[in-house]
Amino acid sequence: MSKIKLNQLEMLIAVVENNGFSAAAAALGCTQSRISHAIVELEQHLNIRLLHRSRTGCVPTPACMRILQDAQKVMRLVAGIEQVAAETPQIAGRIRVACFRSATAYILPPCLEALALSWPDIHLDIDDSATEYHHIDEAVSSGRADIGVTINGHLPDMHVVPYVSDPYVLLLPRTFRLQQPFSWRQLEALPLIQPSVNTLTMVIERCREMGLRNEVIHKLASDSGIVGLVNQGIGFSIMPWLSILPVPDNMRILELPQPLRRHLYIMTRAENRHDRVISTLINLLRDKALIRTTHVWRSGMLAFDY
Repeated sequence: MSKIKLNQLEMLIAVVENNGFSAAAAALGCTQSRISHAIVELEQHLNIRLLHRSRTGCVPTPACMRILQDAQKVMRLVAGIEQVAAETPQIAGRIRVACFRSATAYILPPCLEALALSWPDIHLDIDDSATEYHHIDEAVSSGRADIGVTINGHLPDMHVVPYVSDPYVLLLPRTFRLQQPFSWRQLEALPLIQPSVNTLTMVIERCREMGLRNEVIHKLASDSGIVGLVNQGIGFSIMPWLSILPVPDNMRILELPQPLRRHLYIMTRAENRHDRVISTLINLLRDKALIRTTHVWRSGMLAFDY
């Protein structure tokens, strides 16, 4: 026999308080369809109608208003339990993090140092081998990772919070001479080396709207491989700034004619959003004071998205 779930009560309260599914989804950081599915399951379990739905919003039924009072009491009790747990100083556990190489190298270090000092019993296993962002998404959704750093801010059954962003830039051989003002036509003699990740396809298309005409000559999965080819004068590329680091001596970086940024998110499965160990690490990763100590922040590459 199915039981009432806490997240169903949380979503019901959010829908009533926000007068609709869309606003409730924004408040809870999940999809509208997930909330709708949870409410339907709750109505089926209780065998009563809880909401009158219309194009202008949702109106709670009289039965819903009575249930809502008890639901709010339950959530207050849960919050009280979590508060007691939060006041307990000892936090321990092992967390698996999936991310990309440059995040491990340039964003995470001060956070990992602070974690070791403040919560020495929290241990991390970091996998930064992913060459495609969907590999990170799949690792978290399948349970192979507890937290992921990704570019996808809208994933079903995931709790996703904004993180930081960095610009997409042009990678050129230092020996290549550009005239001012810049025009894409000046690059037509250089081969275009495109990362094979699917997310770059959209960026390339945006650049084509600005005037890029080059056909892709090479496609590589490895960031370092692309940087190496450009550094050898083989061609040029368009990549996120963090992915280029460290910048070789024979390469120059230019801003795109119209700014484009890669927006990063931290995600975990929705059922883990209240896990003390996971939430502790997420809060630490998003600590602005720690991020401001990094070289990539001081150099102006990063911007906060929250």
